Amino acid sequence: MATSSITHNFFITDPAAVERFVQALEESEEEAKHRPPTEPVGRILTDPRELATFASKIKAQLKTEGKV
Repeated sequence: MATSSITHNFFITDPAAVERFVQALEESEEEAKHRPPTEPVGRILTDPRELATFASKIKAQLKTEGKV
């Protein structure tokens, strides 16, 4: 999902549109309170050797894709 657009300013001049926008924000916040937390996808790497191995794999993959 692109996130750069959320840093731009926008203006709402119609009072009814402002009310709908605020309502949508409030509903989203309320829904988030009741949403169950998601489980992490992976695990935290703490062993330096394991971290080095993982970094090497990522670097090799990036080289293969021509991104390094």
